[in-house]
Amino acid sequence: MKHTFILVLAIIIGVQGFSQSLLWKVSGKKMKSPSYIYGTIHIQDKRVFSFDQTVTDAFESCDAFAMEILMDELDQQEIKDAMLMKDNSLDKLLTSEQYKILDSIVKVSTGSGILMYNKMKPFFLSSQLMQMNMSQDMDLALDLYFLNKAREADKMCYGVEEFADQIDAIDAISLEDQAEMLFEGLTDTTGNNDMEQLDEMLVEYMNFNLEHLFDMTNDTALPAEFNQAFLIDRNVGMVKSFIKISKKHSLFCAVGAAHLPGETGIIELLRKKGYTVEPIIFNWKEK
Repeated sequence: MKHTFILVLAIIIGVQGFSQSLLWKVSGKKMKSPSYIYGTIHIQDKRVFSFDQTVTDAFESCDAFAMEILMDELDQQEIKDAMLMKDNSLDKLLTSEQYKILDSIVKVSTGSGILMYNKMKPFFLSSQLMQMNMSQDMDLALDLYFLNKAREADKMCYGVEEFADQIDAIDAISLEDQAEMLFEGLTDTTGNNDMEQLDEMLVEYMNFNLEHLFDMTNDTALPAEFNQAFLIDRNVGMVKSFIKISKKHSLFCAVGAAHLPGETGIIELLRKKGYTVEPIIFNWKEK
């Protein structure tokens, strides 16, 4: 469960045939021109930005851009409220000994004690600590990079889901389970550490191996409600929005790579609705 939790944080991510690419062309039905879906990963490591001109050309050919949530239009107070626990806190979810251990770990990572984060949902604290330890070669994470480029090009920009959809999926994991996974993730020394797991995930991403990424995040120890809400239900909503927008504009849509593969993934859902979805091969300039 611990490793799944860490990996899900990075790809807010198997059937044969989904390993060819991260870039997919969608055409057919009432689309006037092709649209594209690109599988992203929410990190600032420069290697994931080293796609060749093929991806750039696809992006520039489209009139509109979409991502999971249109981040630059979110209300900051709404984000803050969603990240905090209303009627609970970490010191209540953990034993006094666990809380003390967590306090020392957080101090090393952030320079501040756990008290500053006492009301933060454990899921978001895990995410924040993980981001601090990852490479930050670029100013923005990959999905936000595309959003910035779209704004600079004066493209129409959309979100293919609502902020509440993601929060509801996260809240499907009880705070008690989140706290347990947070503590285990920071203290478990029996297997590969979190950064080694993330490095492995990045290798699979750079190799276009969506199947293995899916397997790495497929842990039955996570609540069934979470898997249903975080991937399956959200995929259905994203596809509905993608189709609606792409009937009006040629669209470049950037979503977490884990949403692409599988029978309930975006690619198969689009195909089942009668659209042609084809992989577009490209290379990395830096691996």
